[in-house]
Amino acid sequence: MKDRLVSLMILVLLEVGMTVRTETLPYQDPTLSMIEQLPVEGYTAPLFPYNYRLSDADVSDSAMWLELAVECAPTAVPVVALPSAESETIHADDVLACIPGEVAYIPYPVSITVDGSLSDWNGIPFEVVTKGTMTSLDPAENGSVQFSLASDGENVYLYMVMPDATIVTGEHGQDFWNEDSLEFYFNFSGDLARTGYGDNVFQININPGNIGNPDPTALVMTGVNASQAHVSAYVFRTADGWGFEAAVPIPDGVAVEQGSVIGFQAHANGSSGGDRDVKLIWSNADTNDQSHLNPSLFGFGMFYEVGNTAVPGAPERAVANEAPPPVQNVSINQVGYFPGAPHIAALANRGTFRTGWVLVDDKTGKMVYAGSTGRPVEDTASGDTLQIADFSAFNTAGTYRMIIFDRVSAPFTIGTDLYNTLSVDALRYFYLNRSGIKLLSQYAGAYARSAGHITDDGITCFAGTDMDGNVWDGCDYTLDAAGGWYDAGDYGKYVVNGGISLWTLLNLYERLPESFPDASLNIPESGNGVSDLLDEARWEMEWLLSMQVPAGEPLEGMVHHKLHSLEWDVIPLLPPVELDNTLRFVFPPSTAATYNLAATAAQCSRVWRGIDEVFADRCLDAATTAFLAAQMNPVLYAVNANGGGTYGDSNLQDELFWAAAELYITTGDTHYLENMQTTPYLTNFAGLGRFRAMRWDNTATLGALSLVLHAVEIPEVKPLLEQIVLTADAYLATIAAEGYGVSITTYEWGSNSDILNNAIVLGYASDSTGDKRYLYGMTRSMDYLLGHNPLAFSYISGYGQNAMAHPHHRAWANDAGAGSPPPGVVAGGPNAAPSDPTALERLNFDAGPSRRYVDLTSSWSTNEVAINWNAPLVWVSTYLNQAMREEDSLFTRGF
Repeated sequence: MKDRLVSLMILVLLEVGMTVRTETLPYQDPTLSMIEQLPVEGYTAPLFPYNYRLSDADVSDSAMWLELAVECAPTAVPVVALPSAESETIHADDVLACIPGEVAYIPYPVSITVDGSLSDWNGIPFEVVTKGTMTSLDPAENGSVQFSLASDGENVYLYMVMPDATIVTGEHGQDFWNEDSLEFYFNFSGDLARTGYGDNVFQININPGNIGNPDPTALVMTGVNASQAHVSAYVFRTADGWGFEAAVPIPDGVAVEQGSVIGFQAHANGSSGGDRDVKLIWSNADTNDQSHLNPSLFGFGMFYEVGNTAVPGAPERAVANEAPPPVQNVSINQVGYFPGAPHIAALANRGTFRTGWVLVDDKTGKMVYAGSTGRPVEDTASGDTLQIADFSAFNTAGTYRMIIFDRVSAPFTIGTDLYNTLSVDALRYFYLNRSGIKLLSQYAGAYARSAGHITDDGITCFAGTDMDGNVWDGCDYTLDAAGGWYDAGDYGKYVVNGGISLWTLLNLYERLPESFPDASLNIPESGNGVSDLLDEARWEMEWLLSMQVPAGEPLEGMVHHKLHSLEWDVIPLLPPVELDNTLRFVFPPSTAATYNLAATAAQCSRVWRGIDEVFADRCLDAATTAFLAAQMNPVLYAVNANGGGTYGDSNLQDELFWAAAELYITTGDTHYLENMQTTPYLTNFAGLGRFRAMRWDNTATLGALSLVLHAVEIPEVKPLLEQIVLTADAYLATIAAEGYGVSITTYEWGSNSDILNNAIVLGYASDSTGDKRYLYGMTRSMDYLLGHNPLAFSYISGYGQNAMAHPHHRAWANDAGAGSPPPGVVAGGPNAAPSDPTALERLNFDAGPSRRYVDLTSSWSTNEVAINWNAPLVWVSTYLNQAMREEDSLFTRGF
């Protein structure tokens, strides 16, 4: 097939008489020798078999899967030192031996009492598993897991035991999977080929912290759909480790009869230190620890009547109803391209030669355009050798696929309204992450839920010892801080992250006030005559105001840094409605948080002036009070406490500059100009010479962009604007040099937001100069996020055929609430130094940093989502919506 397709493309290129020329293409090496790209008429490609399979060399190896022994012991008593009856419960002739890693037989009817004693399991087959993705070299230290199944017709009974010389539990809060734990999975749905969780499909994770709990119905358990299972269990110590005995009610409609089959899986996690370093897996189908995502990888549990040994062998593994997705490793913007903008695709690591490419109509298979990739390009950040297809000259509206060599891309469109829906979905992210309000189905659809954390309406200050050993006395007042947005994957709320997020949305409104008119978002405030963008922004602004220390109290006017629990919330978890107020606190005020409020409240005052005068006055009063309080307390830093992020920052000059700039724009008071002049940022644009323009702890850029947008009449603004353009030039140079056309070379936590924030600076340069290069730099940035990247993967949920689906987010962890993320959510993205165990276990660190990403819920350092990452996605997608529709008016606007 490969040879046939290559021959076809060469034939097409020869027959149309294409000539070779040298030209400079957008953001490519100007020495590339490219075949002139012309429409191909009269040739219709055969419908390409999009399910073309990878060769053996292309399939990632499973070297981590260690094929070690699985033993079956059909008649022996459990090897653990537990009380047992003197005689067998079931005679050896009446039972069946297992099929290792494939079928675990379930004898019935067997009477089991869940009491922590395994004496009634005598004679029932058990299995010992020593294989998995991480195995132990010490048999006494998590070297194996033993389990057995039985049924009385109403329940499936299960025990699991593990030798464990050093039981590790409780060191990671609710992240039990990272320590010693035992997991089991059942699929009672009747569809054993299903690839996603749903009713009657669940995972249960039991940890040794439950040892000694006398109530079998009140264990601490986690897992996918765990609440569905209604499991009761006893957890106990053994002579050489620990284990449990459990009862799982069989759902109505599930037949317990000779030969009937359910899905079953068993995992064991072991830790000899502080993190999991053993992973044992029973099912042979799960070679890469994916059962928590894909139930089709379970093995089988087969019921048999005791004494009736005429049971068939392993059932055939069913094939999923839907066809497998096509092989796609052509990196392309899976949403599409604007006419007139650069259209770039790439194929990685398929040789160092030039190769032909063809563009085909996705519906008809007709070849509409063709060309050559030219000389391959080396991409340092990924380590890839890229064959690049530039089809920028093809601008006919439609839906297409790109074929390079023998690889086919995801479908994409060429058109003018690419991001209309995306900008709305990206902004609705904030409504769906509101705290303190019930999300009604008429607004939230499948993401409707109860109000989260309503008890934040009477919350007091943290009292106790923080993670650094500092002791805090608390306070005598309470705050009504029940609103706001949840910050990221957790349920904390943080002023400094809320600040940059809120500024970004309000800055968008100040630049494009008509972009989200009333009723454009379908939120509860729609229909009130105010822009829905402002309605959503006000929800966070009100919360920021609520975090200010009341008048008459110590540190009055300062702002509490954050609000969260003392422990990290378990994942998955829908937002709790009520919590004991001794578990959740506001943490001490910080100077950074106080300047954040001063800046955003000043911005709020001028934005709402003429819309809601009372609110505008309230914001201005809070801003001036906060600024004065911060000047009186210039070095109060964030507290490091468990249960939430620290968001620590020791350089506060950038926050001072930002707050002073916003207040000067709003009031004209020279006191704030004088404060700006005490910092280096009025004469030196903070983004110049840095790989990223701004972040929650680098906010001077926000003040500079506001000064430029409002054309503040002070001598320093013109040089600031010139430096903004120089910064944008540096981003264009990086885009041109990087194989995947991206504006960064350093990949830190949240790298995708760095690309989006840099794109905002490109937008300012575009406004200032009218030069389309900056606009096209923004489109290239969106190309990267939507699939033109080393993984050929869209980092934005719901956009693209191969898109982020498993974010680190407690309510969208694929097993709580609606069970999947809403569209328009951007993942943090590749991280050169990931810190979560999932990424550390799965990633190939010989590959470049731009490949270090895992689309799994447990990868918080690559796949978390956050308000300060989605806010610039709203800004950039909305800007491009207008810029590409109204190009002429945009480029004559200027500042």
